[in-house]
Amino acid sequence: MGLYPDNPPVAKKGLSLQTDFVQVDTLKPTFRWHPLAIGTESSEDRDSARIDNITYELRIWRTVSSDEGKLVYQRQKLTTTEHRLKHALEYGTRYYWSVRAHFDIDGKTRTTEWTLAGYLLRSDSVPNDSCLRFKTPNRDQTPLP
Repeated sequence: MGLYPDNPPVAKKGLSLQTDFVQVDTLKPTFRWHPLAIGTESSEDRDSARIDNITYELRIWRTVSSDEGKLVYQRQKLTTTEHRLKHALEYGTRYYWSVRAHFDIDGKTRTTEWTLAGYLLRSDSVPNDSCLRFKTPNRDQTPLP
C-alpha cells in the first residue's frame, strides 16, 4: 500500500482507474503526502514492533505516452512528508509522480509499494497508467518560480 498524496491532489475521472492531470501553478511545485502508517494484525504486534528510520523516496517522470515516462527527478532519504523541487520543470508539460517509504521494523529494512491513484500494481514498474499526475502551467500563464 502506498502513501496518500495531499499535493498535487488526486483528481479522479469518474469511474476510470486513471486520474486527471492536475494543474499546478509553478514550475517548482511542492509535493506533500501523508506520513507512513504501519498497520499490523494485532495490537500486541504493534506494541512490540519497533519502527525506525522512516524515509521517503520521490520520483517524477515527464510523460512520453499514455503509460510511459522519462525519469526527470528523484530524491531519496527525505525525512519529511513534503518536498519542494530544487530545479524548475518544463512549461506546459504533463508529469507522473509517486512516492514510497523505506523504514526499518525490528531491525529489518522494508519498502512500501509506490503510491498510485488507481489499481495497485505490485512491482517496481512505475510509471504506469495509475500513477499520480500533474501538469505545469504554459509559458503564457506566468508561473511563480
